[in-house]
Amino acid sequence: MIAIDHFEEQLKLPLDRRGFLRRECSTCHRQFKLRWSEQDAVLLLRRLGNELRHENEHEVVTHPVSRTCPYCSASAHADAWWTEEQRLYLSRKAAALGEEIRFEQLRHVERTIGQNPNLTFLPVPPAPFRAGVRAEPDDMRVIPLVCCGEDVKVRDSWTGTIHCPFCGVEHDIQRGHPAK
Repeated sequence: MIAIDHFEEQLKLPLDRRGFLRRECSTCHRQFKLRWSEQDAVLLLRRLGNELRHENEHEVVTHPVSRTCPYCSASAHADAWWTEEQRLYLSRKAAALGEEIRFEQLRHVERTIGQNPNLTFLPVPPAPFRAGVRAEPDDMRVIPLVCCGEDVKVRDSWTGTIHCPFCGVEHDIQRGHPAK
C-alpha cells in the first residue's frame, strides 16, 4: 500500500476592505482595482502553472479573457494586469512550489527504499516560503459601471472619462453614466 500525503494550500492576494484587488496597466502604468472574483482565482492558478514545469499543461490552459484599462482604454489578456509586486510574489511562490515538488519526487525514492536499497542521495526539504505581498490599502474611489453591473476603483484625482475593464464602454464619471 502506498501512502499519499495530502497537500492543500490557500493562496490569495491581499484585498482592500471592500474586496478589491489592485491591477496595473502595462501601457500607461496607472493602477486601478477590480473586485476579486472566481476568475481572478483561475488567473492566479494559471500564472503559477505557467511558471512551473509540468507534464499536464493542458490543465492550465483556459479560454482567454480580455480586460480594458479604465484610463487609457488599452486592451490586453486578463492575465497581463498584475502589478510588479504581484508578479514578483507569484514568481517566487512558483519557484518555492517547484522546490517542494522536486523534494516530494525525491522523497518518493526514499519512501520506496526497500525496492532500491542503494540510495545515492538524500532529499533535503526546501526552506519554507515566507514571502508575502504587503497589505492592500483602502484607497481609490469606487465608480459603478452600469454597463456590466460591476465596480472599478480609480485614482481619487482622476477626472477624465473611464472605460469599463470588462466590456470597454466609455463612462463619463462626472455624469455617472456611459459617455455618448
